[in-house]
Amino acid sequence: MFSVFLWPLRQIVAVLTGHDSPRQVAAGFALGVVLGMTPKGNFLAITVGILLCALQVNRTAGIAAAVIFSWLSGYFDGISHRLGERILEMPALQNFYATIYEAPFGPLWGFNNTVVLGSMLMGIWLTLPCYLIVKALVAKYQPIALAWISKYRLARVLLGADLTARFSME
Repeated sequence: MFSVFLWPLRQIVAVLTGHDSPRQVAAGFALGVVLGMTPKGNFLAITVGILLCALQVNRTAGIAAAVIFSWLSGYFDGISHRLGERILEMPALQNFYATIYEAPFGPLWGFNNTVVLGSMLMGIWLTLPCYLIVKALVAKYQPIALAWISKYRLARVLLGADLTARFSME
């Protein structure tokens, strides 16, 4: 029962101590940005969520980014609406949108909604900068965090070192 409450802290310590490469942490964070920026309740958000769970990326970083950017995306709805409106009104794309909308389950993708389309495009636009920044930060600070955290007994307990040591000694 107590381990349920320690799970989020254990995941954060695992990210900081290098269980995943900086590329995996950054890729998870980048997918989380797209998931967080995209309004929920459509197939697009479900697809990005499935990708976050299916790909070999750091899910903790992805979920953290999705929570942070879900909270922030509401402040950018006006910009998302204007961006989505401009993209939806482009004459060259009208046949493409009509094809998507007339397809089975087409309206459930949400491409006919200006905020969904604009938020998705903003999330995709933010993916590369977020990936590069998080990759550089993790590559720089992960070894430092590992050295600092491994000095404390609580970190070893969170990482399971004490449990494995007890079972291997018996």
